[in-house]
Amino acid sequence: MLLRFSCKNFRSIREEQEISLVASKPRSENPDPRLLVTGIKDVWALRCAAIYGPNGSGKSNVLRAMSAFRHMILESQKKWDSSDGIPASDPFLLDDSSGNENTAFEASVMIDAIEYRYGFSFNATVIDQEWLSEYSPHERVLFMRKTVGKDVELKFPGRNLKGATLETIRQLTRPNSLFLSAAAQNNYERLSTIHQWFTNRFRMISSLERPGIRQFTAELCKQGEFKDRIIKMMGFADSGISDIVVEDKEAPESFKRTFAAMAKALQGEHPEMTEIVRISDNYVRTEVSMTHRGIGGKGYTLSSSEESDGTLAFFSILGPLLDELKDGSILMIDELESSLHPLLARQLVRVFNSPELNPNGGQVVFTTHNTSLLDLGLLLRDQIWFTQKNEAGETDLYPLSDFRPRKDQNIEAAYLAGRFDALPFLDDRLLFESLS
Repeated sequence: MLLRFSCKNFRSIREEQEISLVASKPRSENPDPRLLVTGIKDVWALRCAAIYGPNGSGKSNVLRAMSAFRHMILESQKKWDSSDGIPASDPFLLDDSSGNENTAFEASVMIDAIEYRYGFSFNATVIDQEWLSEYSPHERVLFMRKTVGKDVELKFPGRNLKGATLETIRQLTRPNSLFLSAAAQNNYERLSTIHQWFTNRFRMISSLERPGIRQFTAELCKQGEFKDRIIKMMGFADSGISDIVVEDKEAPESFKRTFAAMAKALQGEHPEMTEIVRISDNYVRTEVSMTHRGIGGKGYTLSSSEESDGTLAFFSILGPLLDELKDGSILMIDELESSLHPLLARQLVRVFNSPELNPNGGQVVFTTHNTSLLDLGLLLRDQIWFTQKNEAGETDLYPLSDFRPRKDQNIEAAYLAGRFDALPFLDDRLLFESLS
């Protein structure tokens, strides 16, 4: 499970900001059932976290940082060339110095009842430092890396990592690739396990990725078990859909050329999306049609182009959702409520938080403007976070628990009244001047 993630000097995030999925210590002997047991004494984790804030405050950048972190672990050794530099580099640009300073990511996670803390710092050309420690229960540093010129220097304090291949892997690690990724590429078992956790357990959903996510859900519909569950979930949403038909059709040449051009552009602007975008000379489109109950109960099949945005948005999210619940993964959703009815978004949060519906401890971090979710009967105080920008354009990230709200407080009303900040400032004078 994910315990904490921090980032520094990434997009609108200048100073280090941390989002924590570690719950406050319960006051009773019976912890809230929404919490996850970590295996560490008196430490519980959260199943989900919601991030609120005005447009442009940096909510999405918190998730993008997590996605870029995973992307670098997955791609740096395997796909980047030595001349590529760091495609994920995207520092703060609203001052004269941050563009030349390092970006830093770090995550604390639980894997097989052991806490690992892994992170690295980088600029546009090289990964400057990299570190990995484990806590079981005391800290043991597994490795520390520093890049000096074209040389990657590594230390293994206490020889907590051993093996003749470590030196070979060090030599294969490029200045712009991660040692953790190089170790996994060369089958160093202990580090491969950690690498696989980071690369297989993180999934990002944003508005830019919805077509790729819809494709993922469509592929799951080819499996009988998943298809039945997705149809039932669509029925739960009162969509009137009784069946889903998935067909593979080869795309025309004009579509292949257009798709290849789009993919190339996306790789440059959004490198974390490269695995979502699939380029193939024999690209096959998976077309989805949905059968609706009509007059007299007769079924009528409609193509996806005839469905509403809300229906397609809910269908798209179901694949990653069911996959997360099965594997206990970490799902990041940008704008949870996008095209979804508020009651449906509320039910999804209830699924995330439920030990019965989410027995494998899947976690979700999502951004939203849906203030009806600001309900302490639905979300714990630790699960509600806010972002706002200061006068210098920097994102500040902070939890509701900092304000020590009462258990019976109307959080939605307090938020809309400005009690927790993180609201847009709407200047009526400028509105009237622009429209008069």
